[in-house]
Amino acid sequence: MRTKFYAIVGLLGLVLAGCQNNDNNQSVVSQRYIHKYGYAVSKDEWDMNTYPGQVITSLDTGVTITATYENGTLHGPTTYTYPHSQTVEHYFLYNNGSKVKEISYDPAGMPLREWIQLSPARHSLTMWYKEGSPMQIEEYAGNELIDGQYFSTENELEARVEKGAGLRIRRSADGTLLAKEVFEEGYAIKKETFYPNGSPESIAYYYHDKLNGEKRTFAQNGEPLSIEEWVAGQLHGKATYFKNGNRYLEISYLYGQKNGLETHFIDGDIISQEIAWENDLKHGTSIFYADGKSDTHWFYAGELVSKRKFDELNHLDEIIANIPNEMPARR
Repeated sequence: MRTKFYAIVGLLGLVLAGCQNNDNNQSVVSQRYIHKYGYAVSKDEWDMNTYPGQVITSLDTGVTITATYENGTLHGPTTYTYPHSQTVEHYFLYNNGSKVKEISYDPAGMPLREWIQLSPARHSLTMWYKEGSPMQIEEYAGNELIDGQYFSTENELEARVEKGAGLRIRRSADGTLLAKEVFEEGYAIKKETFYPNGSPESIAYYYHDKLNGEKRTFAQNGEPLSIEEWVAGQLHGKATYFKNGNRYLEISYLYGQKNGLETHFIDGDIISQEIAWENDLKHGTSIFYADGKSDTHWFYAGELVSKRKFDELNHLDEIIANIPNEMPARR
């Protein structure tokens, strides 16, 4: 009884948390409890026994959830309909409480995405175009892509990943090119994304799903927007940003934090600001240039201070840094 109760509570918790249509204000309108042999039972009977059968839940959003149980555990199909419709939007298949299959459908009932647990460590993922032809068929070992086949809207094989290496092409449901990804050892090492008109949007390098190397982004007309350096998913090195094709900002990073000089430009070449950073805080001089003159401000660990105060605190830092970490042992 308790196992079944917790299973129902868990299922409803997912629903009320917004699993359907991202609505966080869903509430249950009604629930029915149907024995495996087709007759209805009361909630009390259902809670007190481990009947095989289904719980049918209606939400105020118009979604109907039909969950199948056996021995108090999700076992068999669970479905979610589209709001105010009998058409299934999500289908889940459970085996003694463990999800082994998941399918998503469009409003016309055509499959869009199918996930299957092949073994404890492997799963497959299949996606379709809106017309019904396959878009991609993939197999994973954990997070590693082992094998993938990628098809055009004409159902022609246009790219493949074999034994973790190759090219993956990602498209939208209507066939628009979204990205090209180069794989090695099961992970993408380079990704190119595209605008709907086919022009490049970004080029980036990765290591085990984290940005690692140079990343460039572009406007739809081809002009540069940014050039960044990344290490293990963090900005590290120089990052340069552009407006209307002209450089307007350069920032130095050290493992995700601003560290070094931040420089602002006018028309790509004329320096208008220079700001010193340390550990993601303004530290040192911030200089503003205008009309052939400059205005300097001093910061210490993010706080605006006078130059004299900065020199005093900076000198104190040097003294502390030169103190030995360990005092010599007494004889």
